[in-house]
Amino acid sequence: MFGLSGQRLQQGFAELGDLTGRTADEIIASVGAPISQSMTGPGQTLLQWQSGSYHIGVLFEQGQFAGIMSEDSGLLPGGRALARNFAGLGNLVGRSKDEIVDVVGPYSSFSVAGPHQVLLQWQSDVYHIALLFEDDVCVGITHEFAV
Repeated sequence: MFGLSGQRLQQGFAELGDLTGRTADEIIASVGAPISQSMTGPGQTLLQWQSGSYHIGVLFEQGQFAGIMSEDSGLLPGGRALARNFAGLGNLVGRSKDEIVDVVGPYSSFSVAGPHQVLLQWQSDVYHIALLFEDDVCVGITHEFAV
């Protein structure tokens, strides 16, 4: 299954559902071989898959799923509408992740930023915004730009 298209790779991970309790071997059997493997600490391995515009980095401890470290699904459509939806929300600090997603739609990328912190990004062809969350509450915009 190595070399799946980005859409098929993303669908493969979606079909796996919750990865809790799964082993690296189980995941590889379902979605194919990762493009890279890195040791991140004693007993910890980061496996990464990428195809087309889709990327996912999954952390394993002793061969067991430990968390998704990053995921990127590429550019979102409707960049100008995305920017308007964010502007309509006003101040984002203190808003929940769910509240923001309900208005603007799903994010295109997330990365673990620290303990209880995640960086969510919405990227389109004309607009990009990155928000830092602590325990699912927005603490601020890390960067934003429009062309």
